[in-house]
Amino acid sequence: MAQIVVGTAGHIDHGKTSLVKALTGTDTDHLSEEKIRGMTIDLGFAYLNESITIIDVPGHEKFIRNMAAGAANIHFGILVVAADDGVMPQTREHLDILTLLGVHRGFVALTKIDLIQDDEWLDLVELDVQELMASASFEPVAIHRINNLTGDGVNDLKNDILNLADGYITVHGSEIFRLNVDRIFSKTGFGTIVTGTVQNGMISNGDDIELFPNGIKTKIRGIQTHGGPTDSAAVGDRAALNLLNIKPKILKRGTVLATPNCLKTTNRIIANLTLTPHTNWVVKINQRLRFHLGTAILLGRISLASKHQYKKGDSGNVLIDLESPVAVAMDDRFVVRSYSPMETIAGGIVLDPLPIGKWADVKERTMQLPLVPRSRFEYVLNQDWKLPKTKKEWQLLFFKFEKQINEWIRKLNINESKDGILFSNKAWDKGESELKSFFRQSYRKNPFRSVLSVDGIIAQLKWSEQWLQVVIVKMVEDGILAEETGGFSLIGFEPSFSRQDLDQLKAIEFTLKKSGPEPILVKEIIAQLPFNPKRVGDLLHLLFDQGKVVNLGNNFWLNRSNLDQVIAKMHNLFKLKNEMAVSDFKDLTGLSRKTAIPLLEYLDRMHYTVRNENVRLRGEALHG
Repeated sequence: MAQIVVGTAGHIDHGKTSLVKALTGTDTDHLSEEKIRGMTIDLGFAYLNESITIIDVPGHEKFIRNMAAGAANIHFGILVVAADDGVMPQTREHLDILTLLGVHRGFVALTKIDLIQDDEWLDLVELDVQELMASASFEPVAIHRINNLTGDGVNDLKNDILNLADGYITVHGSEIFRLNVDRIFSKTGFGTIVTGTVQNGMISNGDDIELFPNGIKTKIRGIQTHGGPTDSAAVGDRAALNLLNIKPKILKRGTVLATPNCLKTTNRIIANLTLTPHTNWVVKINQRLRFHLGTAILLGRISLASKHQYKKGDSGNVLIDLESPVAVAMDDRFVVRSYSPMETIAGGIVLDPLPIGKWADVKERTMQLPLVPRSRFEYVLNQDWKLPKTKKEWQLLFFKFEKQINEWIRKLNINESKDGILFSNKAWDKGESELKSFFRQSYRKNPFRSVLSVDGIIAQLKWSEQWLQVVIVKMVEDGILAEETGGFSLIGFEPSFSRQDLDQLKAIEFTLKKSGPEPILVKEIIAQLPFNPKRVGDLLHLLFDQGKVVNLGNNFWLNRSNLDQVIAKMHNLFKLKNEMAVSDFKDLTGLSRKTAIPLLEYLDRMHYTVRNENVRLRGEALHG
């Protein structure tokens, strides 16, 4: 059975710790097991059985930290209200935090009823609690009246928890391991030990692990859960992990342990912010706030928002700039507290842990990102169509199982390339349209270069190479583009030449032809002709596209017919001998070493020859 986590909530001295002890037999203020085992899990945790963990929150500040720390793994809440006090300020705040962290269902324990002799008073307190839960959208499974002296009501509450947990199916986001550290200490003979709740996935002894935001990698050398030493810990488990060769001083509460290379640190996130229905605070842009992300508490400011200001109950997307780096994933929940005095005022959900790009793009993304994960996946897929991701990259970004990504792919009719990148039909239409437009604009600027290189296209369009290949291959198949030597051309394009163009083309071609087998540098052509240097380069590429000249590399060019004569001479030479020395080639062509070497290197690349130390052998292109 998967781990079920129940979190208590309630005002100070309303009997949370006593209730947990009555339910579990564990006094979370004094864990004797800690001293016996020598490896504490956490003072605030007790266990109803092997599958049900109860987070006890005896203190106000500890409540905030522990609840934020285990946000992703809390399934139900127990709202504890003392019958003699009724609903108090912290009752409201703690319930707000539960719901902000996505916990909307649980139980109510009306404690200390032994102090009240008036049943009407108890009914009034229950009514107040019900009104409070309704305002916070918290659904009570049951309200149990607990007699602290006799223990009446405890077994009924315990049975309700067991029954609810027995039929509850936990839904976990990802198989990728992640744990937020809430305590660090050393033990003689073991070294550094950290504790926390496993938020995602599973970890085993000997596994590699990465510490964020440090970026340090290490191994797990020992694991304990509430049952003692174990070989592994899975999602929902309270775990103590012994880290190999890590000093405690480099760690702190808020450090994240995760599968290597699965997270990136950031100082900026896009989130959906919701103010509590009970706060009197108004949140404005650039207001300094405290953000509880995982077990970390960071200061930061809202630098952009979909509204000018947020009041109680308001919700909307915001861009948050943090003062310290953090490692978070999409859909992580967090709590927001005011800077001073400290009060819980809002909660949030991470919509984009790594917003990058120009300010205009980040602004649009902040305003438009959907809250629903599948809709957000579709939005980001179409928004980032120039740099599509593989299925594995989407799993890491959203911290989801492959099964979930596959379901989205199926329902949204998403395509997957041979290289594994995902793209929508909408993205394909954008890609084909933009690439066509790019070819036409390039031809208008320079009609002499009909063939555009892949590198040049990528540099101008800022596409990924994989995405360009997907679009180009399809456009070639559809008869829109043609593959040429050195790149691709738009089918149907016919450059128009003036008399001056034709004369200059002939002049350059003649200059190369009269050079014979000797390669000639571009600067030498420019020196011989009274043309603009850029014009010479453009016309050379046009002659290259027409197959009349060859680019040997390093700015050396050769007339194609002259090259063919060299190849024919080599063919005859290899009929007489099996190898060709550089001196043989120089005798064959009449070239100096300066120009013979660039030509030989070109012939090697084109497989006319094969270099074997200081000689050349016949290449496969020269056979026949």
